[in-house]
Amino acid sequence: MKSFRVKFIGTLLILAVFVLAASGFGVFKFANLTREMYPMFENMYYPMLVLCELMVLSLIIAIVIGIFALFDYGKGEIFVNKMLLKLQLISLAFIGIFILSILAIIYTSFNLDGSITNILFFGVCIIAMLFAQVFLLLSDLIKEGIVLKEENELTI
Repeated sequence: MKSFRVKFIGTLLILAVFVLAASGFGVFKFANLTREMYPMFENMYYPMLVLCELMVLSLIIAIVIGIFALFDYGKGEIFVNKMLLKLQLISLAFIGIFILSILAIIYTSFNLDGSITNILFFGVCIIAMLFAQVFLLLSDLIKEGIVLKEENELTI
C-alpha cells in the first residue's frame, strides 16, 4: 500500500511541475497582454515579470526536491541526514517565495498607489511562510528521529 501511495503522490507532484511550467509560460503571456493594454506600466514589465517567474521557479524547485524526498521515503530512508537536508531546502525555497512576494509588494507600492495585486502577493507571502514553517518543523522532527536512531543503535 505504501508503494502505491508513493507512486500516486509522486505522479501528482510530477503533474504539478508540468502545470507550473505551463503557468510560468502563462505568466509571460499575461504580462505581454497587460503590457499591450496598459502601456503606462511599461516600466514595471520586466521587474514584475522576473519576480513572478522566480516565484514559479522557486515553487518548481521545492516540488522537485519534494519528489526526491518522497522517493527516499518510499525506500524507507526517513531518518537520515539526506532527508533532513531535502526538507530544509524545501523550506528555503518557500522562504525565497516569501522574500520575492515581499519585494513584489514593495515594488508595486512604490510604482502604483493602491495596487490590487498586493492583496494577491500578501496571500502568497502568508502561504509561503506557512509552508516554510511546516517544512522546518518536519525537518526538526526528522533531526530528533536521527538522534534517537543513533542512540538506539549504540544501545545493546
